Amino acid sequence: MPPLPDAVIALSDALRQGLNAILGDACSSLFLYGAVAFPRPEHWRIDFDYHVLVRRPLDEADRRQVGVLASELAQLSELGADLDGYFVLLADAARPEPPRHQLDLEVRDNAWALHRAHIHAGRYFVIAGADPREVVPVPTWAELDAGLRSEMHFVEAHPDAKAFGVLNGARILCSYETRDVVLSKYQAGQWALESLPPEWHDGIRAALRWYERSSLEGDERTLAESAAPFVAYVGRSLPLT
Repeated sequence: MPPLPDAVIALSDALRQGLNAILGDACSSLFLYGAVAFPRPEHWRIDFDYHVLVRRPLDEADRRQVGVLASELAQLSELGADLDGYFVLLADAARPEPPRHQLDLEVRDNAWALHRAHIHAGRYFVIAGADPREVVPVPTWAELDAGLRSEMHFVEAHPDAKAFGVLNGARILCSYETRDVVLSKYQAGQWALESLPPEWHDGIRAALRWYERSSLEGDERTLAESAAPFVAYVGRSLPLT
């Protein structure tokens, strides 16, 4: 596990304090996962992926206050403007079904099985409260398969996020090839360069450089030309259900 960057520590502490003021004892656990839990290049782009497990349903007052907190955190740093979290009932977290997001009950965490796999592989940081590994069930492969297909739908629905689409597509393919979903986009990019046909390598390298903040002249055009065909290739390569 890599050490948490100072910016992540500062934002985590501000989020923890804010949630404690809003939810108090209703907040059972706050934990981080995602790129922060994997080795990566020094300047790799990260967002702030987290879950909050709560002991009771949130009401409208809670949601308003969490919204205000998010706006305040967005002013603190670039990372604070890129919060990506789910608020999940503790009782729902103990079940395999994708849980509802307590900030918007129309939304579910459709990658719940993938998140649980990362937890049981130890790729997370507890910021406050209970250890989620003691709460969430170990996912089955059928649940992971559903989570991967949901991720594929998400990639297809966001064609403008070209570097994300390329590396997340590579991660989906690698997960099926290795039957291991616990890997980062950086790891997936390295696997793709070793394992996929050379015709895709320029686009993969351009996506990696975008995340490394080291883009070269021409990378934007390369991604514009290769991202959609690569995502289509990934879709054709998935195993039949």
